[in-house]
Amino acid sequence: MNKHYKPIACSLHDEYEIAIMHRKYLNIKWFDDDTGVNHTDKVLPIDILVKNKEEFLVARAHDSAQNNKVFCIRLDKITLLEK
Repeated sequence: MNKHYKPIACSLHDEYEIAIMHRKYLNIKWFDDDTGVNHTDKVLPIDILVKNKEEFLVARAHDSAQNNKVFCIRLDKITLLEK
């Protein structure tokens, strides 16, 4: 990634883990460093991945127009979480 990873609060991390366990959709907003674009989507969180000391939310898009696209979003790039 382009910028140094900033760990998120434990309570927020717990929210993602609970959503994964309960297969609960989340509305999230995040910034994509690679494209420079802000995204907003309803996603089904699948897992949390750790790579190079950075944490990522692995999630599937809710919108069928995106063919169930799987996203890998760095946790510190998520700017809004709505349950």
